[in-house]
Order: sequence, then C-alpha cells, then structure tokens
Amino acid sequence: DKVLCVCVGNISRSPMMQAVLQHHLGAAFLVESAGLAKDLAGRPANYRSVACMKERGVDLSGHISRWIGDLDLDQYRWIVCVGHDEAAKVRSGLRASSASVIVANERQGGIPDPYELGLAGYRDCLALLDQVMPHIAQHISGASIASTPDR
Repeated sequence: DKVLCVCVGNISRSPMMQAVLQHHLGAAFLVESAGLAKDLAGRPANYRSVACMKERGVDLSGHISRWIGDLDLDQYRWIVCVGHDEAAKVRSGLRASSASVIVANERQGGIPDPYELGLAGYRDCLALLDQVMPHIAQHISGASIASTPDR
C-alpha cells in the first residue's frame, strides 16, 4: 500500500513525517510526500529539517519537494496531512478515490509549522511526529490488514 504525507510546501514537515512514518510502517508500505504549494515544488528540504533528521541518522539531503497536483492521488490508499486546512484541500482535489485522508495529531489541531521557529522548533516538530506517527502507523496497518481478503 502507498501512503502520502502532505504539508504546505513539502520542504519541512512532510519530509520528516514521511521518514518517521516509513520507519514505523516498515517495508510493507511505501511512504511518499508532497506539498500543496505549486510554487515550492522542486526545492530541497529545509536545511533545519535536514539537520534535525541527520541528528538521528536519517538523510533528507536528497529530498526534492513535489506538488500534489502532479500526482495521481488514486494510487494512494492513505493520505496523512499536517492539519485540517491541508486535509480539506486534499479532499477537495480527490476524485472518486478510495484514499483515506487523515489529519496527524487531529485532536490538537495537527502538526504546527516550525518554519519560523529555528532548529529548536524543528526538533519540537520531530518530537511531536515521534509521538503521533506510531498511532497513525498502527491505524494504517491495522486497517490494511482488516481490508485484505483471506487467501
């Protein structure tokens, strides 16, 4: 199954979310990321995201941001968004897709944007992703197992 992580620009939160969620889901899933802002497509990950993930041995230096409009959303079973606004925009762009749209950390309003908060803000963002992504992974993998027909 394929999972898509979505934020505004695909340069800060969603690349980190992608790495953390992929770690928790394992090889049975392919986790990708994209952003809602077309003008930010083609850019590298924010240097703070790269630095933050490097501290834990994950290399984001090769990440290039993608615009969600360039993707066929029907190929994703799950789309995990950083907030309610992003989820609403994703839902409005879905055709008759079977993708389930999830807001990460939904009860607390999502994953706050660390862009203006320096490296400490990115570390806080990553700490929040560490708390939230195991639950998202459990939800995704549990639902995927439940929807798999018996052989």
